[in-house]
Amino acid sequence: MARSRKPSARRPTVLVAVIFAALSLVLTACAAQGDAGQGASAGNKGNLIGVSLYTNQVARFNFEEKKMKEVAAQNGDSVISNFANNNLETQLSQIQSMFQRGIKVLVLNQINSKAFAPIVSQAQQRGIKVIAYDEDVAGANVDYVVQRDNVEMGAVQAQSVIDHLPAGRVAKVAIIRGDPSTPAMVQMSESYDKLIGNNPKIEVVYDNTTPGWDQAAAQRNAEAALQKEPNIDAFLVMWDNGAQAVAQALKATGKQAGTVWSTGSDGSPASLAYIAQGWQGQTTWTAVDKQATNAMTIAHAFASGSEPPTPDSKTQAGVPVLHTPLSSVTKDNLCEFLTKSAPTGWVKQEQVFGSEGASTCGQ
Repeated sequence: MARSRKPSARRPTVLVAVIFAALSLVLTACAAQGDAGQGASAGNKGNLIGVSLYTNQVARFNFEEKKMKEVAAQNGDSVISNFANNNLETQLSQIQSMFQRGIKVLVLNQINSKAFAPIVSQAQQRGIKVIAYDEDVAGANVDYVVQRDNVEMGAVQAQSVIDHLPAGRVAKVAIIRGDPSTPAMVQMSESYDKLIGNNPKIEVVYDNTTPGWDQAAAQRNAEAALQKEPNIDAFLVMWDNGAQAVAQALKATGKQAGTVWSTGSDGSPASLAYIAQGWQGQTTWTAVDKQATNAMTIAHAFASGSEPPTPDSKTQAGVPVLHTPLSSVTKDNLCEFLTKSAPTGWVKQEQVFGSEGASTCGQ
């Protein structure tokens, strides 16, 4: 069984240290120029909020960036937003620029949760509030965390596999986890191990991680799993791009749609289409419109000096956390999701069902 839990950063540790050393000198010099709230305001009045997202290769982050700008404008605020294209150095440089432009709040969706404690410290020294978006920053106490409950996410996915086990025999299940350096992977794994690892009805025939949440690496994992055990009943997969990679591997081996269950997360349009076709069994939807709205509401409160929304929990260090609602989407409730749950602009029925999609769900 291939499996590794050892964290592996996306860039070499020495390089990270060098980058932060240089960054520290630049930010120290910039701090002498004024406080965080005195910089540019992107052409509008109101508070200036920085939004740093690590990639635009995940469908939800493009949607969330637009939603954040929309909500910020409604609040009278302005947003500087950047995608880092999965590059640590790029993200650090972009955040440095935001500091220089005078943001009051940083919404941070970092590329590597273990590498950004110094950035949080730099921001807070300048009076900038930091909201960790989608996962906390390891080794730092940010001012607020806005995220889904990843332990619950893992439990929803694992339960969907359990609910679709073959009757009368032990099921063969492959597990494809995400990046072991991220809290999301660790937290989701808690539920995987609890519900699947020691389940007498399940034989785990393959179990491996995927550094960088890389889709090509996920497909290699799926291919290796199928080579080891051609008769897999289900793939327990942490994210939609990974589930899409599994679908490609299944097609390549001549499997038929609907014969192998697989899970994912985010309710991406491509995975919703695969669910309709039978190439993916389930995806767990995070209400990203609400998550983006929550982040901008908290940012506005921080920047305006008012009280942020009441959290629903706190980290062990006492940092407030506001969780985002989750729901499981399968073929059974796909139309309900498309017509009632999915936010406007997220997906069109034609993307899921093809050219005749507009009439598939009766709306």
